[in-house]
Amino acid sequence: MVRVRLFAALREAAGVSEVDEQPGRLGDILARLEHRYGERFSAVLGTASVLVDGGRCGDRAVEVPDGAEVALLPPFSGGCR
Repeated sequence: MVRVRLFAALREAAGVSEVDEQPGRLGDILARLEHRYGERFSAVLGTASVLVDGGRCGDRAVEVPDGAEVALLPPFSGGCR
């Protein structure tokens, strides 16, 4: 299984912070999540950073193997000055 971690607005849209998915192409994994969690999730995902095992990944054709971790991080703001 692939561990998918959801942060901030994606976590809120899905109602969970983590989900397991079948290994496969990154684009297929993301499409299954969009189908499962709906339009709000999909809209936020369109602007999110995608990390596979800690490294940024913009290539949706990348194969995500069994045991990998995908982290989905929407844009955020804030902090201290």
